[in-house]
Amino acid sequence: MRLQIRYIGSRETTQQEFDGSVATIGRGGAQVIQVTDQRLPPVHSSLSVIAGKLTIAATAGQNFVVGGISAKKRVLEIGEIVDISGHAIEIKLGEGEVDYILEVTLDEAHIQPLKERHQIRLRQTNSPLRQISWLLFVVCLMIGLLIPVAGLYFGIEGLRESPLPDDSMWLTGKLHQSHVSIGDDCSQCHTEVFTQVKDEDCLSCHQSINHHFDTQEMGQDYKVGDGCGDCHKEHSTTDSITRTDQEVCTTCHADMEKAGFSVDRLRPVADFLDDHPTFKVAIEHLNDQGVWQTTRMELADDSLKEQSNLIFPHDKHLDENGINSADGSVVMVCKDCHEPEKGGLRMKPVTMEQHCADCHELTFDPDTPDRVVPHGSPPDLMRTLREYYAYQYLTKDKPKPEKSVRPAEATLDLDSTRPIRRPGRKSRPTSIVDLIVEQNNSNNTESGGGSSNANAYIEARVANAAANLFEKQTCTVCHEITPTGDRLVPWEVKPVRLNAHWMPLTVFSHSRHKNMQCADCHEATLSKSATDVIMPDIDGCRTCHGGEANKVNLLNSTCITCHDFHLESQKPMGELIDTELIEGIR
Repeated sequence: MRLQIRYIGSRETTQQEFDGSVATIGRGGAQVIQVTDQRLPPVHSSLSVIAGKLTIAATAGQNFVVGGISAKKRVLEIGEIVDISGHAIEIKLGEGEVDYILEVTLDEAHIQPLKERHQIRLRQTNSPLRQISWLLFVVCLMIGLLIPVAGLYFGIEGLRESPLPDDSMWLTGKLHQSHVSIGDDCSQCHTEVFTQVKDEDCLSCHQSINHHFDTQEMGQDYKVGDGCGDCHKEHSTTDSITRTDQEVCTTCHADMEKAGFSVDRLRPVADFLDDHPTFKVAIEHLNDQGVWQTTRMELADDSLKEQSNLIFPHDKHLDENGINSADGSVVMVCKDCHEPEKGGLRMKPVTMEQHCADCHELTFDPDTPDRVVPHGSPPDLMRTLREYYAYQYLTKDKPKPEKSVRPAEATLDLDSTRPIRRPGRKSRPTSIVDLIVEQNNSNNTESGGGSSNANAYIEARVANAAANLFEKQTCTVCHEITPTGDRLVPWEVKPVRLNAHWMPLTVFSHSRHKNMQCADCHEATLSKSATDVIMPDIDGCRTCHGGEANKVNLLNSTCITCHDFHLESQKPMGELIDTELIEGIR
């Protein structure tokens, strides 16, 4: 039974709704329909639905009048009026989900005199009001001032242990542990009497605290809220000096335009579970000038691709059947390459030397399988190859040609005998290649073109090894290779940059999620290309995290759970304020 009860009076009409099986009527404060008439008992009668009909029944010794007939129980029809000691209750058909509307018209002539008759005012007791006022004033003065002051002279510790009032009513509370070094010197923060602590007072110590907004875009004079005291409460009864409730952030971020923030790239947010925008990730890309830039993109954007210039299929490396390596088939897991930093905030960088070299060996000569080239720039690699084969030329027997030949026509006879090298012109050759050139230049008259033979040997071996590295089995496996046309360095490797922080405006700790598997958030086993972005979206986080006051058995998470207020990318607040003060003095 759902009722709408309207109280109709001479001055105003009020209404309330009731949803239940029995609606009681009477003078008592707990009754559904309350009639404050002293002539009525606390419970006079009750309304209920019997066999689909609204029925009224009076308690023992009571009655009511319907249509001029007194009764103790009656089935009511639409339009009938129930009279209870001059108070009328009219029955009307309900609207919408309401079954019945009850319009209650109270007989104020019987109610008001009773109220006046039972009112008792202080002046009616003939009490000495002035004397009572002075007495209360002296008592308040004793409790709030005289007794605590006396304790300062006669021993405040004993007063604090007694039930008498002490100086605790004056004290704002203990300092937070981070400020305990200040001791009892209140003037270090409260530099002006009867004035709240100012931002400048806080920044005199906390000079390294960064701004919350982009100072280049918003300007140094822009201010968030009223100051430090909005978020940091000293002398607080809580364990933290920093407020972590959601309202700290949503006061502005729920409606950025209303807060006066003109930048449109920040979207409104009021609650993580019910009102939070989808995630964006930071994508690194190389521009036409060869400079890495960062662009933030929606995870749901179909054009979203990682542009690290690395060729790496996750699915092949995480194959449950294993992947081939120098030591046979190996079954890899995520932690083989991805290891959290100390504290768990980010992942340590993935490097060739630590994570890839065990399987991807940089060997280049079948005759020396233990020799590898360094993982670095192509010029360094080519220089290493030339020095290696130059050294090989010096330490092995080489043919003695009958006439000078061009490098392209040179033949390599490793079983022939090379003439003994004479001391060169340079006191200290800078490299093995210089040593060979020096030796062969000095032997030109005897060998008839020894320098050409040495160059041919070195360049042929270097060209073969470099082509194998860059184009066939090593570099091209993981890198994008393009020819340059340069004789010394014929290939170029596109620069690689792995994303160090996909969501730079968030704080995420992997160590706090140790109970989860990597695949719970990252679908790496389904990624066939390094261009895939396998970061989790907001729906994945909402399986565990809810808003500040969610009621669906999720973790209560506020803005501070995932976001820092003071941004690492911004300048210290103290530095900017000091600059402003200096400008003012000048």
